[in-house]
Amino acid sequence: MSSSNNPALVQLTDVTLRDGLQMEGKLLSVGEKFELLKSISQCGYSRIEVTSFVNPARMPQFADADDFSKRIYGSKELLPPLMAFAPNLKGAERALNYLYPWLSCFVSVSEKFNQANVNASIDQSLASVDSIIELCRAKKRRVRVYVSTAFGCPYEGEVSIGTLTRVLRTVASFEPDEVALGDTIGVATPDQVRDIVSRVKEYVPLEKLALHFHNTYGLGTACALTAYGLGVRKFDGSTGGIGGCPYAKGASGNVAIEDLNYAFFRQKAANGFLINETQTALSYLNKELGLRSQSALGMIWEKGGQWFGA
Repeated sequence: MSSSNNPALVQLTDVTLRDGLQMEGKLLSVGEKFELLKSISQCGYSRIEVTSFVNPARMPQFADADDFSKRIYGSKELLPPLMAFAPNLKGAERALNYLYPWLSCFVSVSEKFNQANVNASIDQSLASVDSIIELCRAKKRRVRVYVSTAFGCPYEGEVSIGTLTRVLRTVASFEPDEVALGDTIGVATPDQVRDIVSRVKEYVPLEKLALHFHNTYGLGTACALTAYGLGVRKFDGSTGGIGGCPYAKGASGNVAIEDLNYAFFRQKAANGFLINETQTALSYLNKELGLRSQSALGMIWEKGGQWFGA
């Protein structure tokens, strides 16, 4: 369980319902999504990203963004702070019809990836991000900016440090509440994390920095622990490690949030690990929804193993 009260403790954002579901072929109903949200909300995470206000022709998994949002805010469930993703100003205007305290938006450091993802140039996306932040500020909402492909691109390979620096400097000038560096295809290494975080902190205070790792090569948790040692306290993950990237063939899911939580708990960087609640969320994901967990803890639990030290 994560907390913002102690500066030594991490804050975890669960992205199952947005980044996790965007690669799933199975389309969940609003009811199924809501049950999954309720289950995840019991695990003690600081925030949950729940949907994307994107063109449903591009991502049919989120054609129900409005209906799901109405279900969320029409319920009396006690939920942690929620966040919705908006790829552009039109999406942000839709999202702001609901009481989301956080909105997230996007820009890539790869021109080719940015075009593939939102059919816009980097500079066009930066202008969109600026407009979204201004709109949210007027509505007294908080904004996270994802800076995607910060560690590598499926089309351009190694990222340009010059472009990364330019994008980060520009994003920082908009004064968002949070900046999340995305390892979109899961290629980051601990040494690369050290290098990039050292550059990023010149523009983005560490208390505003989040890291969003994928686990394609099995290094997501190692990279997160490295970043923690550098002073980063905000991390993303998905339940069961589900997800991927629709524009990065072969990329596996997000780093599993329960693996992150367990690792930080063992390192005394999280103030709790809710075993029963985590198992319930994994069980609903796997057995009720048929979405296969890719997390180490999920596989251990399914085989009847014990979670050492938890």
